Amino acid sequence: MNKALTSLNTFFLILLFLSLIFSMFSIPKLNIDETQSIKVNFYELIQEDDILFDSSILNTTIKKETKKASVNDKKAEPSEAEILSKFKINKSDIKNEISKIKLSKEREDILRVSAIIQASISSIWIKPNSLSESLIAKVSINLAPSGEILNFDLIEPSSNNSFNESILTAMNKMTFLEEVSFLDRKLFEENFRNFNLVFKSSGEIE
Repeated sequence: MNKALTSLNTFFLILLFLSLIFSMFSIPKLNIDETQSIKVNFYELIQEDDILFDSSILNTTIKKETKKASVNDKKAEPSEAEILSKFKINKSDIKNEISKIKLSKEREDILRVSAIIQASISSIWIKPNSLSESLIAKVSINLAPSGEILNFDLIEPSSNNSFNESILTAMNKMTFLEEVSFLDRKLFEENFRNFNLVFKSSGEIE
């Protein structure tokens, strides 16, 4: 009887051992290449964490936090409109600045041409040597846009005839003041169409 039980137990052990070996060899081998990608479905994970990854909730939360921060920052920082107002450029200010630049340029041209005209006439003016008094005479000059001297006149002569004659002699030698031909026409008409020169016995011309 004992031998029969021992034989039966041995049979079952052998059968269990064989089934175990068979099950091991029956498992399919999973071959994965190094470059092969494995697809994993995260649908269940997304479903479980739907609240955590809900974009609408996330955006709403961000907007609320941003709104709170903006409300707090308004007390400490100026608004965008206030910042822009500081850098706003007024058109009238621009026009004023352009006008100033233009006037400055025009004044520079007037002074430059006037100095050239005075130097040109002074270079040919020979004043009398025997002048013991301070004399002044004023000459009116009429020019063409080309710089041609159309007419001149001694409108305020001095008390010394020699001095007056020296001025007229110098003016008769001048035919052109070509420096004015390079000026803007409006600038010429306003300043050099008709202008006066003051001759002084010291030799200065203004």
